[in-house]
Amino acid sequence: MGRNFFRRVSSPLKNFVYPPYYEDKQNFLKCLECEEKSCVSACEEGIIHLSEDGIPIIKFGKNGCTFCDECALVCDKDVLNIEFKKEKLNCTMIINPKTCIAWENVVCSSCQDICPERTILFKGLFNPVIDDEICKGCGFCISRCPTGAISYKAYELKETKESE
Repeated sequence: MGRNFFRRVSSPLKNFVYPPYYEDKQNFLKCLECEEKSCVSACEEGIIHLSEDGIPIIKFGKNGCTFCDECALVCDKDVLNIEFKKEKLNCTMIINPKTCIAWENVVCSSCQDICPERTILFKGLFNPVIDDEICKGCGFCISRCPTGAISYKAYELKETKESE
């Protein structure tokens, strides 16, 4: 009985990558009431999917986020709103040197070529690294890596408030 109790009260708001137009992650609970799920079909890149609980989340695969605003424009629950546009998705991109062919001295710049922010830098001709200060977490590099050496990790976005 104890295990089932905790399953029922656990929140569907797990550590996912969310679309960049939300003010508070808790507002995604309103998505459970949404029948349209129009944000999924509005995503031109096809990266918004529903979690098993019905919450819109980002799953990188063939494309990345262009921050096009479409998902926010169609959200009728005001969970995604153009006013809350974030400059970065809540994730960090990670290059695995053990599976990256550039780290094996093979000339490859597939990830750098597709990066709209030019955040992937090379130490010399090889050894790509991601500048986390500039990276927006758009995810385009993931789909372009020929060896699948790039992954991502979701994290909680910290809201920055201007000091008085």
